[in-house]
Amino acid sequence: MNLNIIAYIMYFGITAFIILRVGWLFHHYGAVYLHDLYPGQPDMAKSLNNLLLIGYYLLNLGYAAFSLSQWPVVVSTEHLLELLCNKIGLICLVLGAIHFANMLWVRLLKKKTITITN
Repeated sequence: MNLNIIAYIMYFGITAFIILRVGWLFHHYGAVYLHDLYPGQPDMAKSLNNLLLIGYYLLNLGYAAFSLSQWPVVVSTEHLLELLCNKIGLICLVLGAIHFANMLWVRLLKKKTITITN
């Protein structure tokens, strides 16, 4: 079997698991922050949380699928493992950066909300 096909299956399986698990964790534990931003509006916070989850999945799964077209030809199992580590590491870094950007955004919104209400 072609090593590229094995690499694609392994890469997309691992990254899809990471993306789906992290997305669920963000959705589950991040709801508290959105309820804090929209006090007295639980429907608004829940809807926004669901929309953020959908956007997160589309962005990250789309990037993971798109990045498959950028792979070189895999020539050996060592090369396969090296590529998997590089690509999965990049996905983890991107997820971390997106998380911190979102947390900064939530913090700025909260600060703005506190300033407006005072």
